[in-house]
Amino acid sequence: MEIKRGEILTPKEQELIAISASIAGNCHKSLRYHFLEAMKAGCTMNEIEEAVNIARSIKERPINDIYEIAINLLSEKRDGEIENPDTKR
Repeated sequence: MEIKRGEILTPKEQELIAISASIAGNCHKSLRYHFLEAMKAGCTMNEIEEAVNIARSIKERPINDIYEIAINLLSEKRDGEIENPDTKR
């Protein structure tokens, strides 16, 4: 059984998800469109802000992870403990 758009999620929920997805996908045009559609659907600025904050935390995760690896590598190198994974056997 195929679920059709609008059968489960409300228009507000759909637009809030679309805002987060637009941010996660770096799609400026889509973000502007879904921001306006969310307001038309009756979303409050607080609801939209929450969707934006959720997207921000999702996008920041890989950035924070890679910086943590870089900082750890710097620390390991300073302590003389770093190993090349290509020569490890």
